Amino acid sequence: MFRSIIRTALLSGLLTLLVAGAFVGGYGISRMLFPPSLPADGGAPPEWKAPIAVFWEAWNYVHQDFYKIPLDDNALVNGTVGGMVEALGDPHTTFVDARRAEIMRSDMQGSFEGIGATITMREGRLTIVSIIKSSPAERAGLRPEDIILQVDGKVIQNMDVTEAVMLIRGPKGTRVKLLILRGNQEPFTVEITRDTIRIPFVEAKMIEGTKIGYIRLNEFGATAPDEMVTALRELKAQNPTGLILDLRNNPGGYLPVSVDVASQFLKPNQTVLVVKDKKGNADTYRAKSGGTAINIPLVVLIDKGSASASEIVAAALKDHQRATLIGVKTFGKGSVQHVYTLSDKSQLNVTVARFFSPNGNEIDEVGVTPHIVVEMTEDDIAAKRDPQLDAAIQFLQSNK
Repeated sequence: MFRSIIRTALLSGLLTLLVAGAFVGGYGISRMLFPPSLPADGGAPPEWKAPIAVFWEAWNYVHQDFYKIPLDDNALVNGTVGGMVEALGDPHTTFVDARRAEIMRSDMQGSFEGIGATITMREGRLTIVSIIKSSPAERAGLRPEDIILQVDGKVIQNMDVTEAVMLIRGPKGTRVKLLILRGNQEPFTVEITRDTIRIPFVEAKMIEGTKIGYIRLNEFGATAPDEMVTALRELKAQNPTGLILDLRNNPGGYLPVSVDVASQFLKPNQTVLVVKDKKGNADTYRAKSGGTAINIPLVVLIDKGSASASEIVAAALKDHQRATLIGVKTFGKGSVQHVYTLSDKSQLNVTVARFFSPNGNEIDEVGVTPHIVVEMTEDDIAAKRDPQLDAAIQFLQSNK
């Protein structure tokens, strides 16, 4: 779940942490050749095992010799843990510092306190990509392509995008002052009162000119099951002849939510997925009763951005011959992570198992293959064409 776009009331799935290497030169080399003596264990606490002595030696030398003071021990610890996790070689076992972790936790709950704009850092400038409907940002007149030069007087050019988000976000009712550059106009100031921003995980509608219902699931967040049930009931009240479930660019989310979503389309007790741990122990997750759309014809749209929980649902509906999958092969993220909140509120995601489709098909690094392959080209995107959605509509209308 990697995106370059982040919301002030953030919608990102995962954030990438980079741990940079250090180069030694000049005076540092002489220190390496003739280091001051330390205890054989590097000064490590006695309860630490021998391998940790190397870390403790390095920690002491850095604190003893590094020319910039004061040192930020929290940053050093974060970098150390991040480096340790990176050394495992698993892209899904990750360490997220406390600030980013808080944003991610808020994201998965579906509501935030901020101004309601989607932003990205573009060529060093914080640029608004889109405005959330009925948000404080919309009421203040902000527009896509506006550039935010300052937040409460602080220049944010070339700033880490998460740092910028943390400046713009804040408690409901508080105010933030933004210096905006729009096109060739002179920069102007906008003062915005923050509010609670609610981002629906589910978007639903009847496709114009058809009797087909369309549901887009953006992420498998905490409120997605309830939103899905509500959307399905509203669509069913309009007597659709078919449904399209759009899982494209959905990076996943909570495993239990994937079971709840799949249960809306499967018969009770049908297998949704099988999870196997490192010892080979298997747990089977089954569909719950009360599905609202068990029999209606169904097409699922998938692409290379459909990952994790999206692949669970797509694979289950495919294996049970419940839906026709259209699009291109999915991402191939078939692993399960335990999420640990550490004492400083940072987050450690540890891969603990892999999951398989009901028929036992591998998903990790393999993905889910659609029944009907339909590509989406850059030209299609630029022209705002959607051949995958068109193919789904045609399929349902032809009753093939």
